[in-house]
Amino acid sequence: MDISNEASVDPFSIGPSTIVGRTIAFRILFCKSISQLRHHIFKVLVYYLNKVKGYLTDYLTPMISWFHPRNPQGILVMVTLIAFMLKRCTNVKMKAEMAYRRKFWRNMMRAALTHEEWAHAAKMLDKETPKMNESSLFDEELMRNKIQELRHRRQEGSLRDIIFCMRADLVRNLGNMCNPELHKGRLQVPKLIKEYIDEVSTQLRMVCDSDSEELLLEEKLAFMHETRHAFGRTALLLSGGASLGAFHVGVVKTLVEHRLLPRIIAGSSVGSVMCSVVATRSWPELQSFFEDSWRSLQFFDQMGGIFTIFKRVMTRGALHEIRQLQMMLRHLTNNLTFQEAYDMTGRILGITVCSPRKHEPPRCLNYLTSPHVVIWSAVTASCAFPGLFEAQELMAKDRSGEIVPYHPPFHWGPEEASGTSVRRWRDGSLEIDLPMMQLKELFNVNHFIVSQANPHIAPLLRLKEFVRAYGGNFAAKLAHLVEMEVKHRCNQILELGFPLGGLAKLFAQDWEGDVTVVMPATLAQVNAV
Repeated sequence: MDISNEASVDPFSIGPSTIVGRTIAFRILFCKSISQLRHHIFKVLVYYLNKVKGYLTDYLTPMISWFHPRNPQGILVMVTLIAFMLKRCTNVKMKAEMAYRRKFWRNMMRAALTHEEWAHAAKMLDKETPKMNESSLFDEELMRNKIQELRHRRQEGSLRDIIFCMRADLVRNLGNMCNPELHKGRLQVPKLIKEYIDEVSTQLRMVCDSDSEELLLEEKLAFMHETRHAFGRTALLLSGGASLGAFHVGVVKTLVEHRLLPRIIAGSSVGSVMCSVVATRSWPELQSFFEDSWRSLQFFDQMGGIFTIFKRVMTRGALHEIRQLQMMLRHLTNNLTFQEAYDMTGRILGITVCSPRKHEPPRCLNYLTSPHVVIWSAVTASCAFPGLFEAQELMAKDRSGEIVPYHPPFHWGPEEASGTSVRRWRDGSLEIDLPMMQLKELFNVNHFIVSQANPHIAPLLRLKEFVRAYGGNFAAKLAHLVEMEVKHRCNQILELGFPLGGLAKLFAQDWEGDVTVVMPATLAQVNAV
């Protein structure tokens, strides 16, 4: 009889040398291993449960007996613990309610349509916000000592001592009093800073209004001139932003209503439109303009049909016609030049333009650098974004008052080419959106109020504010570090001359000022561009 090591059920073999047999053996071993592992885990759990039970028995039994109703100390401890827990729950609930109210009033401030609504929401937010430690934001001791010194000089009544004291240490950012954290989103500045400003204002009026023979008129004028020069001046800068530049109307309107508009106003692209309106009107004209006139302004006409656009692109390299903008600006500025606008209103207007030529630097046009340029031509040049409008030629008034080209066409040499070339200018925001350096050099400006509406910058600044508000001081420093790194890399691209230099110029510029008003960044506004 033939005996084999494999049992078989015809026609399948299930012995240890077959795949089926090995699979069955592996499954049996696996199940046995899992069973042993489960048994060991159960034993470990039972061991530790018994250990915990022993600890609980050793410690809880005396505690339970200690909390017996006949034990007054135990009852007192239990009542104290319950009261502590209730207080903690109440504090958490109150903090949650305060946080909800603060969030509500912040949203009301963002949604406010008038300054009165914003002021009411800011006042309520101050009531709901715990008093912050302001000593870490500015030098309170220095400010307090300076106030006492000024008051002591005023009580003595000597005008020369007052002048000496004010000329010695009258600076804009005394003790870091211009820190943005002291005024951003707040209805009032700290009390010490307000007292210092009021005291300085009072003493300046004393010097101006005094009829004493102690000071001559020439000495007063010299003191005021030197003090203003040392203290510095404030300028309002309006950025570009295409159709989002309507945001600047609200900013300027609020400053006019509260008579806080600086005498120096500068802008680029669509911001220059608002600057030209402000710099060519007196206070009564400005107030009446913002009451009703500005609502009916239409700076751009329809683009036209597809064939019209195609013809314009092929012949002029631009999608839009700029004549409507020129006509509206002529009507608003009355063909005034920079010098004429300054003589009429006393306001200094600056408009930035840049050249399509590679080696020609951008310019900030004003009554010192280009007094005879007519304002409407500077604004149209500053609004001439490449591809949207064709580059524009600057126009000026000659001695007889006729409007002529500011840069007469020059002739090429016979060995180079034939014909003439016209110097044209385009959108200033491409290279110098906020002309801070030029205003510092020409007009001694050291404090800038910036209205930022650029669609590629406003979301970044909003994100920076969000990080500062919810991430704390360290997160705010990291955000500032990232911003500096981006600008540094963009400057490196410009230095090396990479093809992306035009895009790098947009992000390598200054975005913010000492006070920055940022347009809310939403998807609807991006679509409006």
